[in-house]
Formats: sequence, structure tokens, C-alpha cells
Amino acid sequence: MTEDKKMNMPQSIILLLLIIGSVAVCIRLKTGGPMIGLFFSWVIIYLFCLALRIDYTKIIGGAYDAIRQVVPTLILLMSIGVMIGTWLQSGTIATIIVGGLQLIDPTWLLPLTLIFCAVLSLVTGTSYGSVGSAGVAMMAIGNAMGINSGMVAGAVICGAMFGDKLSPLSDTTNLAPAVAGAKLGDHVKSMLWTTVPAFLVSLVIFTILGVQQTSGGYTAGDLNIYIEALNGEFHLGFVTLLPAILLIILLILKVNAVASLGLSSLVAGLVSFCYQGIDLSSIIKVAYNGYSTSIEVDILQTILNRGGMTSMLQYVAIISFAVGMGGMLDKLGVLDNILHVLVSHIKSDGSLIVTTLLVGYATSIISCSQPMAHVLTGRLMAPIFKERKIAPEILSRTLEDSGTLAGPMIPWHGYCVYMSGTLGVAWAAFFPYLFMLYLTPLFSIFYGFTGISIKHIDDSQAEA
Repeated sequence: MTEDKKMNMPQSIILLLLIIGSVAVCIRLKTGGPMIGLFFSWVIIYLFCLALRIDYTKIIGGAYDAIRQVVPTLILLMSIGVMIGTWLQSGTIATIIVGGLQLIDPTWLLPLTLIFCAVLSLVTGTSYGSVGSAGVAMMAIGNAMGINSGMVAGAVICGAMFGDKLSPLSDTTNLAPAVAGAKLGDHVKSMLWTTVPAFLVSLVIFTILGVQQTSGGYTAGDLNIYIEALNGEFHLGFVTLLPAILLIILLILKVNAVASLGLSSLVAGLVSFCYQGIDLSSIIKVAYNGYSTSIEVDILQTILNRGGMTSMLQYVAIISFAVGMGGMLDKLGVLDNILHVLVSHIKSDGSLIVTTLLVGYATSIISCSQPMAHVLTGRLMAPIFKERKIAPEILSRTLEDSGTLAGPMIPWHGYCVYMSGTLGVAWAAFFPYLFMLYLTPLFSIFYGFTGISIKHIDDSQAEA
């Protein structure tokens, strides 16, 4: 067997089609979701290595290397499950629901959700934390109000991604300029051109959707029944909000996300023990298996019967198999084959932007990892941007316009799996409402062909 042997373009296409077919069949048959299809992708890759006499031990080593990069995400996902379970048991989410039902007009829930999650994500620098705290709360309020869950989830994700993309505290906001060779400040200023207009248009759309949702035949249900039922199951009050307040403070202070979630879960457990009168055994059980309500109102059962570490294990499996597959495809040279085909069609600044976006989406689809998408795309495109004397912050902006925002749009991507699992909404339900994620690259393409905001540099700057 040849250690360094790579696959050619026809072989790469056949392999990708078989993998896509494997995943698509499982999704179409609604049997095991993408997880089983992704598992079989490893088997398909092994058979290709066997047929082409490629050393599989080297290839699977790429899978393990890639999975190591997302281990923090896997731990974070399980931590979110624990936190949701303990927040439900402590009455934290119930208190937020009751407050939201009493204070928020259903008409304005969608735009308020977008703004709330955007501000929190911008301040904390993490879309994970924003979705896991504000997102979960707004989903619960929206469900109780009878607002389309896909729309609420779309508003949550758009808001969370806005802050994650622009915040100087975000990992992707720092990684993209590092890969492109741009300054952080220049990178953030450049992103304002594409991200802010897309956000404002999304805000208008969500406002219109909110008005449409709450007009005509809209029935919010008897909110008083929900409030009375929640008051009957939990002792509500300021004490129950302590876990949420603590989490937000810790995230703002940039305390490690897993530690923040763990401490918030611990405080929620203490609230359950001291304020709700629940025994330690039940608290630990809920942290692992999730909360189960005794309320016999269907909508509240949907909201409250969830959480726990076990609820996230299927998503951990999806991410592990998907990211591992991406690592193996990279080792096999599949990614490079696709990228070089796309690069050959560059004729202008506009086509360069379009190609970079397509490469970002391609690497995201295959690698299922934001860092890998940025690194692979940036590595390939940086010399071309330099050759055309385009400022590196335009490259870093384009990396984020695709690589950062692509995650929630790809069903098997770690980001999408996290959003779906945390919010309790299927990908197909929120995908049509990810307006900011669609609009941002469109603005990027428009600027590329018109020259607006496209900064060029001279030879000395390019060399520097």
C-alpha cells in the first residue's frame, strides 16, 4: 500500500455521491436520522481505501485528529443537556416563561428574540451560550404563545450568529483574520458591511412574520391556564432566576463555557433542593435523564419534558461521525480536488468572492467544522487574494460570511446539530427562517461585483 496516495477527482466525486446517498436514504426513511448514514460513511471510505490500496490506518488517523478538535463542543453539548434539565427542575425556565407570557406581546416576540440573542451573543462572544440560555427561554415562551417554533428558532439562531460573527470575544472572529493575515479591528469593520444590513433586513422580516402570526385566525390559547399550571408545579420567584443570572455573568466574564454551565447547573440543583424541596437523588436523575412534568397540558409537556445529558448523546454521535468523516476526506485529498476545480473559474474580484464563498460552503459541508473550514479555505484562497492585491480583511470577512454562517444550515454540521438539540426544533423547521445567514453572503457577492467596500492594497502592503 502507498502511504501518501491520494484520490483523483472522479474517485472523489463517486465517494462523495455514495456518502451523500447513504445519509439521504437514512433521513428520507426517517430511520436513525443522519447518524447511521454518517456511520456507514466510515465503512464506505474503508472500502475505497481497500480497493485503491490506500493505507487506511493513516486515513482514520485523520478522523481522530479532526474529532479531537471538536471534543470541547461534545462536552459542551452534554453540559447544555444537564443545564436544561436542572433549570427545568429548579423552576428557572418556568419563571422565565411566566414572566414572558405576562410582559411580552406575542406580536413582537420574534423581533425581540432576534435582538435579545444578538445582544447577549455580542457581549459574551458565544452563540452556544446565547442559544443555551436566552434561546431556550424564548423558545419556551414562543411555544406557549402558539408562535411557529421554526420561526422562533430562526430568530434565535440569526441573533446568536450575529453576535458570534461580530464579537471580538468570539473564537471565529479571531480565527478568520489570523488565517487571512488581517488585523482583528480591520476584520470587524469589514464585516459590518455585510452583517449589519443582513441583520436589519432580517429584523424587518421577523417583525412582519410576527404581525402575520398573531393576526387573523391566531389563538394564543388561555395563557392564564399555563401560568396557573406552572405556579402549581413550581415555587416561582427571583430565587429561581439565580442559575440564569449566574450563567450570563460568567459568560460575560469569559469563564470557560463548560465551567459556566456546570456552575449554573449546580446552583439550579441547590435551588431545587432548598427552594423546591426536591431530594438529591431526583436532582441527579434529572441531570442525567431530563425533567418530566406532572402537568397535563399538552403544550407545557412539550416544553418541560426534555433536557438531561442523555438527550444530547445522539447529537454527540452525529458530530463525531460527521467530523471524523471530514478528517478522512481531507486526508484522502477529496477536499483539495474540489477546491482546485472551483478556483480555476476565477476571472474577477466578484468571481473571487463567489468562489471563496463556495469553497467555504464546500469545506463546511464536508468537514462539519468551522475551524477546519476557515483554515482550509483560507489556505487555498489567500495567495489569490494577495495576487489580486485585495486586502486580507476582505478574505477574512468572506471566510466568516460562509464558513461561520454555514453551520446551522447543514443538517449534520456540529453547529446545526447543537442548535437543533438545544432548541428542540428539527432542522427542516427552522431552515426556511435563517434569513441573516442567507442574506449576508448575498451582500458579500454584491460588493464583490460592484467594488463597494472592496479594499485594494499596493505592492508594499501586499508583501507586508
